[in-house]
Amino acid sequence: MSGNTNVPPPSNVYCLLSRCFSDDKIEKDPEYNCSTIIVENGPHLQELPLIVRRAKDLTGIREEKTNTERAPQHDTHNYPLIQAEFKECLALRDVFSLLSKCTKITPNIALGAMERIYHLEKNPHPLDTTPNYSSVAKDAIVEKLLKVVMKTEETQTILNALNAISTFIEPYKYEFCDEVLLRVSENKLNLDQICKFMEFLVKNRSNQKYSEMIDKLWVGFVDREHEINEDTISKIFKLLPHFRESKKTVLNLLEQKLLELWCRVKLPGMYEILNTYLQENSWRPDSFAIIAGWLYTNIHALDDDSLLEMVTAFTKIKYNDGQIEKSIERYIRLKGSKLESPILIVGILNYCMQFRIRNVHILNGCQEYYWRKGNYIPINFIKSIIFPYGFLYYYNSNYFTAVEKFVDDNYEKFSADDISSIILALIYTCHYPLQLVQKIFTPERLSNITDDSLLMRKMTLIDTAMTLECKEYLGPMLPKDQWSKSVSQDGRVRKIVTLIHEDLLEIAGGSERLSVSVLVPHLCSDEAYLIDIMLHPVGLGSNTFNWKSKCAKDEIVAVLVHLPEHYCSDDQLVGPQEMRKRHLRLLGMKVASLKYTTLYDFKSSKNNVGLQKYLKECIDNASLSL
Repeated sequence: MSGNTNVPPPSNVYCLLSRCFSDDKIEKDPEYNCSTIIVENGPHLQELPLIVRRAKDLTGIREEKTNTERAPQHDTHNYPLIQAEFKECLALRDVFSLLSKCTKITPNIALGAMERIYHLEKNPHPLDTTPNYSSVAKDAIVEKLLKVVMKTEETQTILNALNAISTFIEPYKYEFCDEVLLRVSENKLNLDQICKFMEFLVKNRSNQKYSEMIDKLWVGFVDREHEINEDTISKIFKLLPHFRESKKTVLNLLEQKLLELWCRVKLPGMYEILNTYLQENSWRPDSFAIIAGWLYTNIHALDDDSLLEMVTAFTKIKYNDGQIEKSIERYIRLKGSKLESPILIVGILNYCMQFRIRNVHILNGCQEYYWRKGNYIPINFIKSIIFPYGFLYYYNSNYFTAVEKFVDDNYEKFSADDISSIILALIYTCHYPLQLVQKIFTPERLSNITDDSLLMRKMTLIDTAMTLECKEYLGPMLPKDQWSKSVSQDGRVRKIVTLIHEDLLEIAGGSERLSVSVLVPHLCSDEAYLIDIMLHPVGLGSNTFNWKSKCAKDEIVAVLVHLPEHYCSDDQLVGPQEMRKRHLRLLGMKVASLKYTTLYDFKSSKNNVGLQKYLKECIDNASLSL
């Protein structure tokens, strides 16, 4: 049924309807009920939890107004003195006597008395000869004291009691929490107090009652939106993961404030915000762009560790834009020879490799670091510093020669997997480390590798590549695949080839001249030797083709469909794809490349004329065999 929520409509969130369930009362508190409210945020509607104070009769309201007394503002600070006074009481009678002398019992006096009563009951003083007080009488006094605390206008007193490390307060914490939660819904807490209350609930969230309260705090943050500033926004972001139903509403509020405050947020706060997105696994590109802009603006104020934290976080959330790339470039230009951290270099190159950033200034800057610090870089970092250059097809003869010598001199210190990755990186760019390759194929090394391991697949690819490309290589060193293992074609490639199949048939001249997903036999079973589309003369299909005939292969066009991740940021193919094209040409075939995105655009727009022209141009301009 409909009911009054007693909550002012929060800014940017329009309250449409609230409803209250009278049978869903908060335990042991007849003063308010659980409720829900429908809110609108942009085009979205959401039902969120809320609490609603129950209406009282006029007599009760007048009595409460008469009996409720405001605690002095300085009372909270006097609590240690009050505690010390009550510690002088050795018996319950002394506590009650002290209370009777007070002209006014303030909330902190009530708390001090309750703490001492609880302590004396658990640890009676040996000299206490006072007869036991009636349990009913004592409970009545404690109940009165509790009401004094509950009715204080100073919410901070209740928050202090909640956070006090004292067993005396435990029996009353549920009631205190209910009272604070109600005050949140009535907009009586400031932002700092709401945060402290939520921190208490989060700390004790293993208790279901406390856990359920967290989601009801959204209204407090919305009501106190004007108090969110560059210092507090990160604190609320840190609390975000603990919301459930109301998380989206709080996040939308925080993102609006981030757009307003980003230029004034300090590094620790911005990292906390980015880390929250990482923890939440939340994809919010608009907010990421704001943080990337902050990074570019403040890059001059960062040190190596700070930049590493930001770059690592962006890498983990898989976000990149031009501002981050420019920030890294600016940092390398500013620092130059002052760069000291090998972990930062690894982080930057890992970021470049993940997003295929082929930025000359960044890559050259990291190479310069290797020239200066190569002998001091930990061995287990070397692969992570070298491999990105091969993957990005960024070749520097002097650099790779120096790397090859360093790895060869320190061969025994490297793992077999790291050595294999470094060798592959060099081969991608047509650099052939003959001595290193010969070392990895010794019987001692091979005896420790299982046939189906990823390492063996790398070594088989190295053996095949060196056999095809390096005349001085006395390979193959490994047995050829007697039975080719299946290599699955990427589903996107398979689907687009199916969509353009009729167009390919028209260009090829019939189905007898066209084959798809052909794995070159007698080589290693790797996607490097998978031909997406093969155009060939009649009678030379994949099932009957004589792969040993050089003349037959001269008449073949191997068509490769390159996915977006096959290209670097400057449209250069990545190292593995460059090697793939090179090897197929070395095997005697012409090689044509098609862009998946271009094919998809033509099919999506139903531009068959443009598709036919594009296919014909690419195939006619196929690279000749080597």
